[in-house]
Amino acid sequence: MKCFNAIQKLESILGDEYSVIVLGGVSGRLDHSVHTMSYIHKLRKVRRQVFVITNESIAWVLDEGEHIIHLDRSFLGPTCGLLPIGVASTVISMTGLKWNWTDHHSSFDGDVSTSNWLANDDVWVKTTNPIWWTIELRLPPASKNS
Repeated sequence: MKCFNAIQKLESILGDEYSVIVLGGVSGRLDHSVHTMSYIHKLRKVRRQVFVITNESIAWVLDEGEHIIHLDRSFLGPTCGLLPIGVASTVISMTGLKWNWTDHHSSFDGDVSTSNWLANDDVWVKTTNPIWWTIELRLPPASKNS
């Protein structure tokens, strides 16, 4: 994506790395959504914080390893998912959700954790391969005078 080249150029001048928020990159045409997800999946190797936001959700890649996700449930959740996109499979453990797994095999040919629910403000995830974390975004209704 051309915008990331511009961001990297700016960061090299300023000597800093920024979190990146992609607005609407996974809505509309499915082929465009898959391209965005593929690109973000590959970016995880060189950039720590890239978030994709739509009107309904926020998503990002959790690389292999352990993660603690601190959430503000006043506008996030309750539904969430852990998706093995871009990998053949992974083994996931998680706590802080309604349906937690311990060393559970996850793949498109097997189980995928979708429509899970937050049970806590903190979620712990351990995965053997990168996965997508997605969580519902609850924005207040737009004002008619905005």
